[in-house]
Amino acid sequence: MKHFAFLAAAAVLPACTTAHYLFPHLILNGQVTQPFEYVREHDNGFQPSWDDGRFLQSKDIRCNKGSENHMTAPKTAKVVAGKDTIGFASNVGTHLQHPGPLTVYLSKAPGDVKQYDGSGDWFKVFQLGTKSPWDGNDKGWLTWDKQHFTFKLPAEIPAGQYLMRVEHIATHPPYSAKQFFLQCAHLDIQSSYVGAAPSPTIKFPGGYSMQDPAIKFDSWAKPIPTLYSLPGPKMWPNNNMLNYVGGTS
Repeated sequence: MKHFAFLAAAAVLPACTTAHYLFPHLILNGQVTQPFEYVREHDNGFQPSWDDGRFLQSKDIRCNKGSENHMTAPKTAKVVAGKDTIGFASNVGTHLQHPGPLTVYLSKAPGDVKQYDGSGDWFKVFQLGTKSPWDGNDKGWLTWDKQHFTFKLPAEIPAGQYLMRVEHIATHPPYSAKQFFLQCAHLDIQSSYVGAAPSPTIKFPGGYSMQDPAIKFDSWAKPIPTLYSLPGPKMWPNNNMLNYVGGTS
């Protein structure tokens, strides 16, 4: 594993592109793991997914196109709810330079996560929108020009194996359903939590529609927008950012 300094040093290397990116690195307590060590690959390359709404109704929205072809390859990271800091890093040398939100969801596998297709319930544990107040500028998105995103895993998560899904949506034109960049990691969460089940939850597909304000939103509209409603349900166990550790270039 490598520390964040590795990402900083890599930033001087030529990037594949600042427009398109992957999230191949899981971050565990400040350590950047090897690409796809704990993260499922997919068959979409560096390309985003949009196709004017069809992606929203496809199982590909779970972990990206062709991810089922790679579901047994990654290792499963052991983490502790309420203690460990986790997150994702983009591919080496790549900064996020699309305006738009980032969200992280969890979905509990009925057994081994290596056999789980993500067809169950998903709940949101992390999100990044815009600065407040926001002047409508691209650089006002909390994701802008970042390479990694980390947060403290909430304590209120039942023990078990999970898919952890990161999603970044580009909110600018010309695509009416926006561009989606997403990937899934494998977690084995240790926890003593026995309270209420995480909620609210959504399904993928089915959780988003073309009519959702977050999907219809145009960052470059006139007059310039200064408010954005994040996609999906409220976060579990709360809707604030107290668990946000950071994301740096």
